Amino acid sequence: MFNVRIQFEKKGGAAYISHLDLMKTLQRALLRAQLPVKYTEGFNPHIYLSILVPLSTGYQSEYDLCDFGLLLDSCPDDLAERLNRALPQGLRVTRVGEARRPVNQIGFCGYEIHYHSPWDPAIPGLFEQPVKILKHSKRGDREVVLNDYVRTLEFRPEGDSFCCTCQLKAGDDPLNPSYITDVLRFHSRVGQPDRPLYIRKSILDKEGEAFF
Repeated sequence: MFNVRIQFEKKGGAAYISHLDLMKTLQRALLRAQLPVKYTEGFNPHIYLSILVPLSTGYQSEYDLCDFGLLLDSCPDDLAERLNRALPQGLRVTRVGEARRPVNQIGFCGYEIHYHSPWDPAIPGLFEQPVKILKHSKRGDREVVLNDYVRTLEFRPEGDSFCCTCQLKAGDDPLNPSYITDVLRFHSRVGQPDRPLYIRKSILDKEGEAFF
């Protein structure tokens, strides 16, 4: 069996596909591409497939990763082409390879957040001191320091509005980029009607290098 890892984009309307529906979409694409995929065992077998770092619904991505198994000794040269023919608009495979690196080596994700609110040169200063937030998780809510979850954080004007580029902690205790927006809203730098565009640009290892 060959363990495949694909990198793919999720843009436009595809950003609003839920995590569960995205998995089903990828599984159907594998079937339409007539690939000999590995199935789980048990009473109700299904295609073994894992999305490594799931995104919130509505977030676009230039860097998503998915693993699955093929009942082959190697990866077909035309796998990306076959999958792209089977995928709906907004989803596109950009890289194919062997799934060698374990998921626990993922350390950070890189994002761009595009706002519609006016740029204010004082915005970067809001994050120069420790920023306390109430972080939500399956383990319950707790107060944490946002800065402890940030590898890089930059703001820049973008026409009449502004953009944030950041690398945030991923893995067992990730930070959703929406917390940065929450801080900006608290300080009235982003209005309530402003619905930012979130785009994931990268998945990185714990040293900050691209993970694949």
